Parts: sequence; structure tokens; C-alpha cells
Amino acid sequence: MKISTLQYFVEVATEKSFTRAANNLYISQPTLSRHIQELEAELGVTLLIRHKYSVQLSDAGEKFFTETIDVLEKLDHLTHLFDDQKDVQQSSVVIKIGVLPNFNLSPLEERLATFKATHPNVKILLTDDTPMNLADGLNNGRYDLVFCLASYFAGNQNIEKHFFMANHLQIALPQKHHLAQQPSLKFSELESETFILLERKQSPIIVDYVVNQGLINGFNLRADYYVNNLDEGLTAVSAGKGLAFLYSGMNNGNLAQQYHIKIIDLEDVNQNQNIVTVTRKTNRNALLVQLTASLKLDNFGES
Repeated sequence: MKISTLQYFVEVATEKSFTRAANNLYISQPTLSRHIQELEAELGVTLLIRHKYSVQLSDAGEKFFTETIDVLEKLDHLTHLFDDQKDVQQSSVVIKIGVLPNFNLSPLEERLATFKATHPNVKILLTDDTPMNLADGLNNGRYDLVFCLASYFAGNQNIEKHFFMANHLQIALPQKHHLAQQPSLKFSELESETFILLERKQSPIIVDYVVNQGLINGFNLRADYYVNNLDEGLTAVSAGKGLAFLYSGMNNGNLAQQYHIKIIDLEDVNQNQNIVTVTRKTNRNALLVQLTASLKLDNFGES
């Protein structure tokens, strides 16, 4: 197992892309892919789950990533054991960030890129996860910082929470649906509709909330289809299989055109659905504090 291969693995894991990692490392993408495949073969496990446009760490990959960072930090310490390097800021630091899948977080990615440019010793591990897993992961130390729905942290006294992005519920309809020309809708107007719901295990608070909104308005939501992600849901809407709920924070302005559907705001939504940045009060990592402060200073939306 070569040290260079470990460094390659860390770069791919933090960039979530073989292309970007190869560019950063000044090697070809096929060469980088071959090194990672050889590492996985040597370990006998899959470290990276390949998607069409990105990669993510497997469970084994997350464990190996943590150990690899520790090894590389110790190696760096040995390398500079007898020189004059005393600046602890030069040590490699990993900040583990959990984010909601499907949300339009391009402003976050831009801010993280700026932060990494001014802090080259920082490696940021960005992971998509469900709201419940983000809340649990922050508590158990899997994440240092999460971007999640505010409702998942109500009443938690052990965290620091700051507004990040305004967010509210919307409804997606087929273009020719009889309600599609409305400027906005109320839950009471959806009584006779069939819905496409997110699987409850993905986000029980969201599912329970929309079901409860139906009950408040005197009807049970009738769901014929259950999906695991936004793409599945909006594809089903386009096919005329029902209406689907989504968040405004997921809507980059192109979804209606992309899926040939209509997306309308829901008026009577009272629960706090805004996106917040959350850290543990006990995590006082200086670089994490700096990163969180930089995010607070940037106004991404209206609180």
C-alpha cells in the first residue's frame, strides 16, 4: 500500500469526483481510477460508490478515510519532526459536513471553495444524508457541521443553530392538471388528489407533517406511489401518477422546465422548514468555528 495511493483516495473522497481529484493531483483520470481500484482490491472492500456524475464513500470507505487521515497526519509529523515547522495550522484538518440530498446548495459549495482556497490544509468531507441521519450524526460525532431542516433540532440545548436558507413547501403537478394555473394553493384544495410521497424512512418528520396537514384540513392523503428521492417523485408527476411535495430549497428554478411540470407554493404552511447550520457546542475546533462564522456572515436568504 503506497502513501501516494492513500493521498489519491483522500482527494477523491473529499472532491467527490475523479475528474476534479485528477485535476488537483495533476494525473490522468484513468491512472487515478486504476490506483483506487488497486487499493480496493488490496483491501477486499468497496471504498467508493460510483454514481454517474459523482462518488461517495461507502461505510467501509468512511472508516478507511478516518484511519487514512490519521496515518497521513502522523507521516506529516514525522516528515517535519526535526525542522522548524511549528505552525499547527499547517497540519491537515478534516471537517465532516452533512447536507440534505436534492437541495440547491450551490451557494454553500461556492463558500466552501473560497474557504478551502484560503485554508489549503483543510479537507472537507461533504456527505448527503437524510434529515434524521444528519441529526443523529451530529450527536454521535459522525458530522462536525450539518445543514438540515430546523424542525429536526427543536428543543436541543446542546447545539448551536443559525439560519442558512429560507425554505417552504411546494406542490408539483402535471402541466395540464386543473389546478396548475393557480398562483398558489391551500391544503384544503388538495382533498381529492392522489399523491406521490417520500418513503417515510427518508424523512419521517416531513411525511408526518404533510399527512397531518391533510388531517387538519379534514381529509386523508391518498398515496399510490412512494419514492426515495426528488428525481423519482418529479418523474412520476410528469407521468401523471399524482402530485408530489417538494421544498423551495430544492427548486433551482429549472425543475418545472426539466420535468415538464408545474410547481406551485402552498400557502398554509406553518411549521418551520427553514434550513439551518448546526454544530455541537462541545466542538470548538478553531477551523470549524471560522468556517461556521463565514457562513453566518453570508446572507443566503431571508430569516
